Amino acid sequence: MKTKSSVLDKAKIILSNGCICNNCLGRQFAQLLSGYDNETRGKTIRTTLAFEQELKEDKKLDKSNFSDYKFRQNKIKTLDKKTCYVCDGIFEKTNQIIKKASFEVEDLEFNTFHVGATLSENLLKNEESLWEEAGIDYVESIKTEISRVCGKKLQTVLKKEVDLKHPEIVILINLEKNAIELTINSIYLYGKYKKLKAMPQTKWHCQECRGLGCKVCNYTGRKYNTSVQEKIEELALKVTEGIDAKFHGAGREDVDVLCKGHREFVLELIEPKKRNIDIKKLEKDINKKYKGEIEIINLKITDKDTVKQIKEKKSNKTYHAVIELNDDIKKEDVKNLEELIGVINQQTPKRVAHRRADIIRKRSVLSLTAKYINKRQIKADITTEAGMYIKELVSGDDGRTRPSVSSILGVKAKIEKLDVTEID
Repeated sequence: MKTKSSVLDKAKIILSNGCICNNCLGRQFAQLLSGYDNETRGKTIRTTLAFEQELKEDKKLDKSNFSDYKFRQNKIKTLDKKTCYVCDGIFEKTNQIIKKASFEVEDLEFNTFHVGATLSENLLKNEESLWEEAGIDYVESIKTEISRVCGKKLQTVLKKEVDLKHPEIVILINLEKNAIELTINSIYLYGKYKKLKAMPQTKWHCQECRGLGCKVCNYTGRKYNTSVQEKIEELALKVTEGIDAKFHGAGREDVDVLCKGHREFVLELIEPKKRNIDIKKLEKDINKKYKGEIEIINLKITDKDTVKQIKEKKSNKTYHAVIELNDDIKKEDVKNLEELIGVINQQTPKRVAHRRADIIRKRSVLSLTAKYINKRQIKADITTEAGMYIKELVSGDDGRTRPSVSSILGVKAKIEKLDVTEID
């Protein structure tokens, strides 16, 4: 059985290759003893070896490693301190790095951060060479230590908290480029909206030019001039100084359908410079500016996980529909529409077949109340399971949805006006 080398035996191998700083020496033993940083480990090991040198000099050790020691019994002639052959003096430059990083973030509002590092090719080679010589039994990588050391110093200077899981900004120390690179993580705003005027939920670019501008869209690049997203994001981007936004809705209604029941959404604000915002005021200002078009409630800061939660949520919906018929019906015929309550077979509608798999879905009508208006018009309040194509439930989509309002009444039917009135 092969016996592992002692700490001092390993340290002698390391010190025989050249001058090494305390951080890089101690990092080889980072997994031994809790409560010590690598600089302290390195200094302790170096001092122990200095005591041994005092008793009996080991001429294999690079004497520049003991430039800070004064020998009394054994008059060893030490050499001036040299630059560390592993890190190239990077741990002596951490204050310069902190100063540079502090300058880069001085115009940003944030409460939490995380520090990372990208190593140069030279540092990677130096570390690999050290590991080949001395082994990797108890080591920590230089990348991890640089990130931690600079993170602790920045925490003191910036008076901000380090957050390894959900930092508001990430400060990357790029040692290859000798630069500080920032990742400004998004702000996520959760809320619910009502859509009181016909418009798409999100930005809708011209399909002909894909937003570049052409004759079809009058060179605007847009199919529709505005959207729920743009009305909410306008003031949000202004107060946070973000560069762009993404809108994540819990489902969506068609452009011509009003949403009078509140629908959940998350607005993702990208690379915001300001985070200390008055959410109540922002909600109030949006509602005031776009009164009669949209309304939002329950606006609050959330996190990225909420996006996934609302996307996966399956909510039942209640609709109020005005339905036009192409032929006469009798008042008593309306009662037959209660037959729709139950499971509906829906083949992918023709209007979305170009972007959806052509399959048959089973969705349920949970409740239905219909009212006779005249022989060619009825109104209905319909509650359905999530995923129901409500327009096709009415029209039948040439038999692709069965049963339907059209098939039960025996006449062609289509929705004249549709509102989402409730979302569970």
